[in-house]
Amino acid sequence: MTIGIIAAMDSEADILLDALDEVEEIHTLGFIFNCGKINDNDIILCKSGVGKVNAAMATTLLINEFSAELIINTGIAGGIKDCNTNDIVIANELAWNDFDIRIFGYPYGQVPGYPLRFIVNPEIIVLIKSILSKQGLDYKEGLIISGDSFITSKDMINYDDAIACEMEGCAVAQASTKASVDFLVLRYISDIVGHESQIDDYHKFEDEMANRSASITLELLNNL
Repeated sequence: MTIGIIAAMDSEADILLDALDEVEEIHTLGFIFNCGKINDNDIILCKSGVGKVNAAMATTLLINEFSAELIINTGIAGGIKDCNTNDIVIANELAWNDFDIRIFGYPYGQVPGYPLRFIVNPEIIVLIKSILSKQGLDYKEGLIISGDSFITSKDMINYDDAIACEMEGCAVAQASTKASVDFLVLRYISDIVGHESQIDDYHKFEDEMANRSASITLELLNNL
């Protein structure tokens, strides 16, 4: 299987890069793709940079130029509902937190021509949950929301049932959905939205949680 992996930052990608065998570095449209193997799977790793445009471009290139059959987006997120720092979160659906054309009759967050929420293939969710459980790793599952803002207050959140927020996952979901390719968004919680220590926690735990997210992704790849 050919698997594309998107990580926004160095800290989210380095552990995965070190694990690749037979690495070839390919430069395309300003992105660097590291192609190699993990557990007999062909892996293409891209450090996309932060934000939804970078994530959408990286996803499109992974699918169009490298024929990725599954896109995995790994990294950190802010916790919202029933989340704590250090939690592993699997997105079973994703939505835009900053897309609004309700004036034309669309529900908040819906892009014309796309579903209101992007649903992860249930078969992939079952597989990932099984692998995490076999590794003895607890996790939470739910809606992750994305947008080009670092969320510091629950007043900035437009979904009552969102459990985490970040800046890339929904872009990966939308681009993958457009191309009819499966996707998975996996997050490690680095900070809790609205908590008095949120920014301090983010700075304190950013690298640690990013590394843990990459380590969990590596565990998944080693067991696929």
